[in-house]
Amino acid sequence: MNTPSKEDIIRIKIAKARRTLYEAEKMIEFNFMAAGLNRLYYGCFYAATALLFSKDIFTKTHSGVKQLLGLHFISTGLISLPLGKFYGEVFINRQGSDYDDFAEVDPELVKEFAIIAEQFVSNAQNILEL
Repeated sequence: MNTPSKEDIIRIKIAKARRTLYEAEKMIEFNFMAAGLNRLYYGCFYAATALLFSKDIFTKTHSGVKQLLGLHFISTGLISLPLGKFYGEVFINRQGSDYDDFAEVDPELVKEFAIIAEQFVSNAQNILEL
């Protein structure tokens, strides 16, 4: 088996991001909002890791991805401030939903996040020229 190229890995990460957004869409459609929120975050996370990987930047934590995305893509203007802010918001909301037993998930917020998550992943694809 051949070792995948850097471009292959980036394409795989973006494909995973797209599949995960589709999973989110189905969760939201069936009113599983917490699961939908989780999948929206992970779709964006996979796109963010593809961006970082394209610059040979690696981190082992979700917070690290958020911080390095800000440093290398948001502060440089490659990702707009609103999309950067969204990544932080979906990160915080997903953590609350996944780990706080008493967290309530706002269905309207999740639906809004679904639209912005699509924009986030599409923007990553544009940056990566895929």
